[in-house]
Amino acid sequence: MKFKRLIKIIFPVFLIFTMLLLPLPMSQVNAKMKTTKHSKTVKAATYITSFKKVHGKWVGKFDYIQWYFGKAADREFLKDCKCSKDMDGAPDGYWIRNVNPRIRTFTISKNAQFVLQTRNSYQVKWNEKVTRSQFIRFLKQRNKDYQVPFHIEIRKGAVTKITEQYIP
Repeated sequence: MKFKRLIKIIFPVFLIFTMLLLPLPMSQVNAKMKTTKHSKTVKAATYITSFKKVHGKWVGKFDYIQWYFGKAADREFLKDCKCSKDMDGAPDGYWIRNVNPRIRTFTISKNAQFVLQTRNSYQVKWNEKVTRSQFIRFLKQRNKDYQVPFHIEIRKGAVTKITEQYIP
């Protein structure tokens, strides 16, 4: 009898204690929804490593970079540079750091915007909006030994805008 009475007292206390310490399943679901929900537009500087059609959808592979210009470029250049004291800042006023090897893959929105600065290699035309096919032609024609940085905008897991970063 004493054992049953003891169980009746200890079990509810144990159950309440356990419930207080463990997160509720509902809070876990909400936390996951908050982290995976893409309600904001995310912007990133990147190199494009691949851009092709896969199963009827356009897919891009992107290598995120850190893009600096002006005084920030000078500061970051001096952090990275193992050069002599003769150099006091970033060459050409910009600095690119690419330390993370992770390649990210995103689908390209059907309504994505494509913006180029140097579609014509002899002339800069600022913020020229081009079609997807013109953008693909630009990617195919560029020098493979020279990586062009881009800025991408991602909304709801898909790239909605790709803008070429002009480099002097």
